[in-house]
Amino acid sequence: MTESSLPAAGWYPAAHADGQPRYWDGSAWTDADSATVPVVVQRESSGSDAAPSFLQRPMMRRTGLIATASALVVGLLLGGGVGGSSAQSEVAALEDQVAALEIDLAGAEGVASENDAALADARADLEDALADLATASEALTTATTQMTEMETAATASQSELDARAARIADLEGQLSVRAAPAPAPAAPAPAAPAPAAPVSAWYDNCTAVRNAGAAPIRVGDPGYAKHLDRDGDGIGCE
Repeated sequence: MTESSLPAAGWYPAAHADGQPRYWDGSAWTDADSATVPVVVQRESSGSDAAPSFLQRPMMRRTGLIATASALVVGLLLGGGVGGSSAQSEVAALEDQVAALEIDLAGAEGVASENDAALADARADLEDALADLATASEALTTATTQMTEMETAATASQSELDARAARIADLEGQLSVRAAPAPAPAAPAPAAPAPAAPVSAWYDNCTAVRNAGAAPIRVGDPGYAKHLDRDGDGIGCE
């Protein structure tokens, strides 16, 4: 619901009443006087009839002002016969009112233009911010992808380094085994000494010499005798 302080239809400034509003019934002025009667206009909004936007209001105000001024002028023309020469002063007063209303209307339109410019600037700033956000998001996605690739490459490199370290340790172990000095061969066990022949011995034959482990028996050996050395070469029981 909207309320206007404009005069109601039929009420016009009357010259005989010092410019005070009087009701014109179409043929004569009435004696009734009244303060400015508010005109109440009620709109019923529905789903298909939404309230006018801020940018539409100046045009609606312009239409209302023109309609009101036209009604006032018509009233003056109709009452010109009664008011006589005072009609010119009433027209001048109405023109002043219309001029003042036009100034107010121009101011409202200027405010609307400023609001339109501010709205356009805000939309441009919003679009710039959205573009910056999209760029930053894309850069973050790229950086995350690169970081993942670098981590994967680092893991693969570490695995390769571990494998190389294990191989080097194995080769060093093999080299250490090969470089170790070979153990010295064990000294042969000394041969068991031959049993010493008795200082004085007598052998009946070579069989006895062999059984005693004294064969061959030479000249000077205990138990040597000519009957043991048949060829006389000094070695018996050959």
